[in-house]
Amino acid sequence: MDTCQVIVVAGRWGAGKTHWIRQQLAAQSWQKALFYACPGYGAMGVDLVRMGYLYPRLQVLPTISLEKCWNTLPKEGQFFLEIGYHLDVHQLQLPVSSVKRVAIATPEDTELGQWADEVIEAVVPLPAIAPTLPQLWQIELTGQVFDPPSLDELLLELTAGAYGSVQRLKGIFELPDGQAFAVDFCLGVEEIEYTNLNVPPWLEGRPQRWSGLELIGHSLDKAAIRQLIEDAVLSDSLLAQYQAHYRTQVEA
Repeated sequence: MDTCQVIVVAGRWGAGKTHWIRQQLAAQSWQKALFYACPGYGAMGVDLVRMGYLYPRLQVLPTISLEKCWNTLPKEGQFFLEIGYHLDVHQLQLPVSSVKRVAIATPEDTELGQWADEVIEAVVPLPAIAPTLPQLWQIELTGQVFDPPSLDELLLELTAGAYGSVQRLKGIFELPDGQAFAVDFCLGVEEIEYTNLNVPPWLEGRPQRWSGLELIGHSLDKAAIRQLIEDAVLSDSLLAQYQAHYRTQVEA
């Protein structure tokens, strides 16, 4: 597998790592096998699921499968390995010979610049490097459905700092019309980005595909955030009413 190129992409939160990888995928002819993994975010995570939905031909590898995959990768292919901000790139050891190290960084990120083979300027201005890393908190929401006004209010409250200093927010949320959306927020960017994942509509019972929320920040009030989420999700009876309504629209 020495000819399978592994592209390791590292950078601080919000620098644009996933954005850069998506640019590379958009330019592909898809004549070769392409892989993506994002270690450090547990068995599943927002970026793993979102990338799998947006690029059906991309082979997304959960962290649990990563160590087992190296000897089975095709000789002709590319592997995008996105490294979380909270992992030390200098401790990263890969059992491959063809590795390209890409840093999405600012001039302040001197250590990343020394580590990388190529440095790409961050897509948004990043704050000064803090003495302590912000906290990463993941909440699985599989089966939970939000009506759009409640979801908008939830996201606005979180990003406004009512429950701690949220610097980065990513999520996949289910809506009552059966659609699923990816949500992306970065401190310093005015608008929250919504992306329709174009998945088959789920209009019968609670969705059994993965959804969840990832927050990066300081002093996060986890108990209050959990209560905020609980208050925003649809009850079984309301969800059933919504789904019955949308099923009749689909049938019509």
